[in-house]
Amino acid sequence: MKFFKPLIISLLGFFLVVLPVLAQDFPQPVGYVNDFAVMLSSDFRDSLEEDLTQFEEETKAEIAVVTVNSLEGTYVEDYAVRLFEQWGIGKKEADNGLLLLIAKEDREFKIEVGYGLEPIITDGRAGKILREQMIPSFKEGNYDQGVKLAVEKIEEYIRSGEPPLAETEELPKRAPPFTLFFISIFLIFIYTSAFLARSKSYYAGGVLGGILGSILGFLIGSLATIIFTALGLGIFGLILDYILSKNYKELKGKKKKTGFFSSWGGFSSGGGGGGFGGFSGGSSGGGGASGGW
Repeated sequence: MKFFKPLIISLLGFFLVVLPVLAQDFPQPVGYVNDFAVMLSSDFRDSLEEDLTQFEEETKAEIAVVTVNSLEGTYVEDYAVRLFEQWGIGKKEADNGLLLLIAKEDREFKIEVGYGLEPIITDGRAGKILREQMIPSFKEGNYDQGVKLAVEKIEEYIRSGEPPLAETEELPKRAPPFTLFFISIFLIFIYTSAFLARSKSYYAGGVLGGILGSILGFLIGSLATIIFTALGLGIFGLILDYILSKNYKELKGKKKKTGFFSSWGGFSSGGGGGGFGGFSGGSSGGGGASGGW
């Protein structure tokens, strides 16, 4: 029974935290500046949009400034990575994009850096920008000034093209929100369910989850555990299969790609359309820094 409690906690974590994240549908970008939380003044938004447009023309690097009302219960790091990847910030070949994400209600922000800019906008430099350029201004409620100073520093680093001599400062990293055990189970399910999304019914995932739950319960060695793990993973698989199958049908109806990577493992339904087309398919390297004010 000592393995039973971590399993239940992991399942609850999926339903309460992971599932909403996977089903999350981000708004489409409207430019380099996307002030969805209306934190910035209109004059500053226009000025910043013009500046970032010119910066992209001169350096080819794409900087996206995004404000949102809420992270919707997710970690700012997870939100930033998923938004970055969905929008494809940066040039596809160079991965030279950068995202400055600000969550108004959560009072958190994150600098997410593309692979190509990681040698220049290091974790230490990103953390220093948050601490020295953004936090003081944000604590005073001067969001325009904080963003302005941060963007100016980011542009200065990118224009110089020079990596720092040594990493001396870095914001502390958060502990992983889930155990290695849960991550392993989750990866197995998401990979297998990419194929289940092609089925015409939603029951295959539930059957698979029930079988795996029974096997896991048997290995633990308790009849009660077998029943609860089979039931829990069965429900988990059923819901997962329903989401993936539904998204698969929507993608097929829109004549969009349904492959594993192009559909985010089956969790993207291809929602949204039109809008700003300046981002060019860049990828995030997971670097940068996060913090709050």
